[in-house]
Amino acid sequence: MPSREPPAATTPRRGRPSRIDRAQIVAAARDMDPRTLTMQAVAERLGVDRKALNYHVSDRDGLLELVALDVLKTEMGRVSLPDGSDWRQAVRVFARSMRDGMARTGALFDYVRIPLASGKVMLAPADRLIQTLVGAGFTVEDAARILAFIAEFIFSSARDLVMTERHGVHPQATEIGRLLDESPAQDLPWLRRVAATGPARTADDQLEFDLKILIAGMEQMLGT
Repeated sequence: MPSREPPAATTPRRGRPSRIDRAQIVAAARDMDPRTLTMQAVAERLGVDRKALNYHVSDRDGLLELVALDVLKTEMGRVSLPDGSDWRQAVRVFARSMRDGMARTGALFDYVRIPLASGKVMLAPADRLIQTLVGAGFTVEDAARILAFIAEFIFSSARDLVMTERHGVHPQATEIGRLLDESPAQDLPWLRRVAATGPARTADDQLEFDLKILIAGMEQMLGT
């Protein structure tokens, strides 16, 4: 009798599970409180094993970065520069809109990494601003440097706004006040004078000042 060979062993399939993808993971996580968000909680919401998430995101911090980016893309999708606007107005609209969009990420702001390099919806306003600046007489290189400068101070402004909303007052102002109280009265006279001028300056106040300085410098560059 011909010998009967045993059936070949079935090799388990490897690779990414077909049940979930990154978009589903982010969508599930967006509805959860980022302060208590865990990989396990997202897996349970999706009805999959915790390990299934690791094919798409390595850990909780990576997950929160993806969620922050998704929220930021939604906010940046609302940014629109007015047609035919003066370059000064374009700079102001771009800076304020981008700052406010970043600040609206709220508890996720700590996980915002590179706000101007994360998708076409976020790059389109930047591209439009460069076009407006070049049309006004700036070189492409100067326009790129101006964009980078704006990105730096609006990120700082958004962070200050989030910190103030989170704590009621910016922690830096609280710390400065504590140090002044603990120091001899004759020390740090100018900081004391600033502190005595009134309420702490808000993130909006500082943003307006930053924009005023920036635009004045840009006008000098153009010779206007």
